[in-house]
Amino acid sequence: MQPESRMSATFTSTTECVQSFYKEHCIYLPAMAGWFLFSALLSSYNKVVFGAAEMGFPCPLLLTSIHFLIQWIFSWALTTIFPEILGGDQVKQMSWRQFLAISVPCGLITSGDVGMSNLSLVRISITFYTMVKASTPVFVMAWAYLFGIERITMPLILVVVVIAAGEFLTVIGETEFDVIGFVLCLSASCLSGARWTLVQLKIQSLDPPLKTTVATMRVLSPSMFFSMLIISIVVERPWTMVGEGYLDDPAEFLHTLGLGLLGAVFAIAMILCEFSLIMRASAVILMIGGVIKEMITIFVGVKVFHDPLNRINEWGCMTVLLGVVMYKVQFHITKKKKAAPDEEETTLQNSQSALRYRQVKEHFSDDEGDMTLGVDDFLDEDDEDDITTELEMQSSHRRSSLNGSTHGDSDSSRQSQHQSLVV
Repeated sequence: MQPESRMSATFTSTTECVQSFYKEHCIYLPAMAGWFLFSALLSSYNKVVFGAAEMGFPCPLLLTSIHFLIQWIFSWALTTIFPEILGGDQVKQMSWRQFLAISVPCGLITSGDVGMSNLSLVRISITFYTMVKASTPVFVMAWAYLFGIERITMPLILVVVVIAAGEFLTVIGETEFDVIGFVLCLSASCLSGARWTLVQLKIQSLDPPLKTTVATMRVLSPSMFFSMLIISIVVERPWTMVGEGYLDDPAEFLHTLGLGLLGAVFAIAMILCEFSLIMRASAVILMIGGVIKEMITIFVGVKVFHDPLNRINEWGCMTVLLGVVMYKVQFHITKKKKAAPDEEETTLQNSQSALRYRQVKEHFSDDEGDMTLGVDDFLDEDDEDDITTELEMQSSHRRSSLNGSTHGDSDSSRQSQHQSLVV
């Protein structure tokens, strides 16, 4: 072999190895990096724009409603341009009654969650906010129990105790404790738990379920926008901003609108990165990523905004994160246990079908010279279906063995993964 040929073969082999390693271990890294980045940017944006010690925008709910409006326009445009890919065709086929039954309750709770979160950032530090919001798994479990989705077990009780202990340490260690900010943030965590539980119930009731997060955004964002706008008008009275340098002339109006657009861009980018990560990463990766995201946000609060963090805060933060990890691990184990009986039953049925097939085949092989009937003539329709299913399962198993390491969990687990990610 010529030296050039050997070098070309070596280069090709190395390239294939690198590509294979990237697909198996690193394909989710760009989406995860984007999720971390835009989550930190969105948290920093909210603190800078809404924080009383920063810009102190006088109407945070109004600006949040602009975020929701832009999300509505964005999701409507994308699902209209790509209806089959992003689920716009499914949304169009929904009746008004079905659309409102999902959009109104989920949209109201979501707007309440986001609105209270942004209001709390006016009064408390981003670090304290992140640690309090980390209590969301407790409320997810509580709402899931009330809706009959989950049952209370000792591991779940232990998770609640650990997170509650961490929250207690966080609160008593906060040097600039604000009661109203804490209540607003804790209320947002409670609504966040209700939001994900209710969204899961409503979306799962659709047959077939919505294809993408963009389609879900299109369904929820109208109610989010109108409810937040009405609350802003009642509570904040936005017309009072006239004369304060936000709506006095067209330039200031465009500046205010640009603030809303920037926050919406950060939120949409974070959601898209989150969805891309769900499609590529396994549940374990999502667990680790969720905890790292919280740690990055706390790091930004301490280093960028100079949030005070004493020894008690640190212990409280670590305890809360430990509770979150325990919850995510328990969630993953429970999901695997629920899936195991169905897989075992399917495997048993297919094995029985294959055994019947082999028995029939052996029977006709023994009497090959005397019988003119074929195997298909001997089997009834149910047996034929079982054998066909067995052959399809074997073929599918071979394909999944080749592609499993690349694609992670199957599409049937994506919604559970999404819940594990977002909480």
